[in-house]
Parts: sequence; C-alpha cells; structure tokens
Amino acid sequence: MQKINGFTVFYLLICLMFFSNFLSAQTGVSYISAYGYDSCIELKNKTTTVILEPNAGGRVISYSLNGINIMYEDSLQNRWVSTPQMPRINGHLAGGRFDIGPSRTKPNTDLFFFGKWNFSTTGRFSARLTSQTDTFTEIYLIRDFVLDSITSRLSVTQTIVNTSSKSIKASFWGRTFVVGNGICVIPVNPMNRFPKKYIMFMNRDTINMFPSDTNIFVKDDLLIIKGPPQKPKLEMDVDDPGWMAYASTTNQLFIKKFNVFHDRQYGDVTAANASVWYNGTQMTEIEPIGPWELIGPGNRKSFTENWYLIKFIFPETRHIDTDSFKKLIKVLTK
Repeated sequence: MQKINGFTVFYLLICLMFFSNFLSAQTGVSYISAYGYDSCIELKNKTTTVILEPNAGGRVISYSLNGINIMYEDSLQNRWVSTPQMPRINGHLAGGRFDIGPSRTKPNTDLFFFGKWNFSTTGRFSARLTSQTDTFTEIYLIRDFVLDSITSRLSVTQTIVNTSSKSIKASFWGRTFVVGNGICVIPVNPMNRFPKKYIMFMNRDTINMFPSDTNIFVKDDLLIIKGPPQKPKLEMDVDDPGWMAYASTTNQLFIKKFNVFHDRQYGDVTAANASVWYNGTQMTEIEPIGPWELIGPGNRKSFTENWYLIKFIFPETRHIDTDSFKKLIKVLTK
C-alpha cells in the first residue's frame, strides 16, 4: 500500500478547508446589502434565498427560488427608512410584511410596520428580528425565520410580547405582498357561515355577504380567485389544515400553511381566519389571520406560518385542476 506523506495530508487539509469555506459562503446565513439597505440578513440553500430587511418594518424583502423572487418589489422604495426627512410611504411597503390584528380595532402599529428592527442570526439557516417596544401599548414583536437546509420551506414565527401591567387582546396578521395577477387557491370550510364561501368589502364600511364575481368561484371546497376581482379585499374561512396558495405569472407556486382553530374566537369584524387583498394586476396580499389571544402581563403568544415555493407552470387559461392541486399541496406540505 502506498504511504501518504505529510505534504499530501497538508494539501488535502487545505483543499478541505477551502471547499468548506466555499460551501459556507454559498449557503447558510450571512449579512449583505440589498435593495439599497445595509445589514440585511440572507438565508440561503442550494435553490432558495431569503432576504430579511430590518431597516424598515422587519420584512421578508425577497423569497426567491432559483433566482426568481415571488415577493412584490417596488424599486422606488429602495433605501426608504422612516425618518422626518423621508416622505411617508403610502402604507404599501413591498415584500413579506406582518402585523398584529384585529384589523379594525388594533392599536397604531406604525412603529412595527415602518420602524427599525434589531436583528441577529440564531443558527446556520435561521435569524431573528426584534422590534422596538411601543410606548403606548408596551408591547414588542419578535419574528423568527428558519429556512430548511435543502427545500424551500421557510418557517416564520411572530411572537407578541406584553411588557405592560395589564392584559391585552391581539392576534397575528400575515400581510405578504406577492407579484400581481396570479391565481389564489384556498380551501374553505364546507360548514361555512358565509353564503358564498367568502365576503367582499365594497368599501371600508360596507361588506357584501352575497358577492357575485366572474373571477371568483368555489369548486370541490376550493375557493379560486382566477384574476382581479371587482373589489380588492376579500375574507374567507380557511379549512383545517390551513393553507393558502398562489400561482404566479412567474411560473411559481407560493404556499402558506398554518394552523386554524374552529373552536376559538377570531377578532376581525367578520371573524374570518384569512384574507386576500388583490390589487388589480399590481400585487396580491396573502393574509392568514391568527386567533384572538388574551395575553397577560409579562406574557407572550406566538403564531407560525410555513412557506413553500416551487416551480409551477402558470396556466394561461387560468384553469386549476382541483383534484390534482389538492394532491400536490398534500405532498408538498406534509
């Protein structure tokens, strides 16, 4: 047997270290500059890249599969931060945003939605964003992000922390902007209190319980929004297990999976556990809603969404085979 001399061992060790560093630079967690912002956090595996933006709102500013971002982008917002010198954004900050609800009775959450967040890495493929404490409500938010080392699955957990001396009621509200003009597919509860399985907000004060829209229909207990509706804001009751899917014109399928609780109270005016805001062809907002939580002094409550992103050829006819679609979701999110 041929002996391995000291130089060969040294050379192999150098090659191993170089290869390990190369892999580390290509995958895992790192700090980068992106979209005009410094101190962004990148979570990356072989196919999927997540960019977290802590400078304005603690957002997921990019969730990309093979270099294609499913998040809605607005280049005019690049570098924007909330300061007296910067013009106020109109409320539609791009990317994967999160909030607390209920939507119509919540306190002012501008500090969380537009303010600066603290940030840290928590593992090879994970990071945490922490908001400032709101001086009026005495609450702050924690957002934990964990990217699977191989697949596109991204776990997103928001924790509401009550530092006050009194109990509060609040809920999770996921408000993720994706690229526009796609197809929403949502499993609705067959024992539904909404006569059409969804409701439509005609304006801020008027809700249509019997909407009729040629771009919205229900088939096999799937609510399908195949194009821009007459009015953008819709609410619905998602069935258990909870998920919302969005087929984009970028040939991607974006899925959010989350827990629903039919035996618990939801705090929105319609008591819905999900909403879609479909703004023409510009953008679509995918919005899971968590149950209304009573959070005691010094206590906290959390809610988790699991995200998935796969290649999915967009159907030009905007037809969805419901049986095949259900099977795909079941396999993908098991």
